Amino acid sequence: MSELVIPASTEQIIAESTFRFGGTYVYASARAVASPEKHLMVTREAREITVVTKPEHLHDVDVIAVNPDRWLLLAIDCANPFYCVGFIAKISAALSGAGFDILVVSTFSCDWVFVKEQDGTGAADLLRGLGFRG
Repeated sequence: MSELVIPASTEQIIAESTFRFGGTYVYASARAVASPEKHLMVTREAREITVVTKPEHLHDVDVIAVNPDRWLLLAIDCANPFYCVGFIAKISAALSGAGFDILVVSTFSCDWVFVKEQDGTGAADLLRGLGFRG
């Protein structure tokens, strides 16, 4: 496998980007969701509905299964969203290389990196070490 090469322009964008803690969530597989606006994310695909929500909002979900872990959201505000070659690859490689299990979602204006709740401090320290402000 070749070494991950990140363009200098991306390294500069990382230095101009920030992150913030966005709360603790659970992942659930669901049959139905009564009020999707109460949840951070509801995704539907051919095989399932996935809900990412705060634990106290699970009562609103017709749950099939819940992942037992709690996931801490690190919301990353990219200084140049959509146009930053290797941005998510750099984050993912660094976190996975340090042994963190991650889940990643991109929204229109930021990227969400979820780490297990107990890994939050270490993951934040690693992001700072990469050059992110937060």
